[in-house]
Amino acid sequence: MNVNELTLGDVAEVEDLSGQPLASLSDTKAPKGRLMVALAYIIKRKQDPSFTMEHAKKLTMEEIEGLFDENPTKTD
Repeated sequence: MNVNELTLGDVAEVEDLSGQPLASLSDTKAPKGRLMVALAYIIKRKQDPSFTMEHAKKLTMEEIEGLFDENPTKTD
């Protein structure tokens, strides 16, 4: 999923959950863990409404990076 496809509501929820603005993704000094968990949660929840924050916390970096592919090869 391209992050530009997130709705404003999605962005607000990511920011509420992470305590960081989405723009901090491009800040090389900003911590990214909570922001990436929140993004993964929101993106995966669109595919599977039963997906939880706890599920998102268990994703590997490779799995999270795969969520941001514009042409993903796998759907889970």
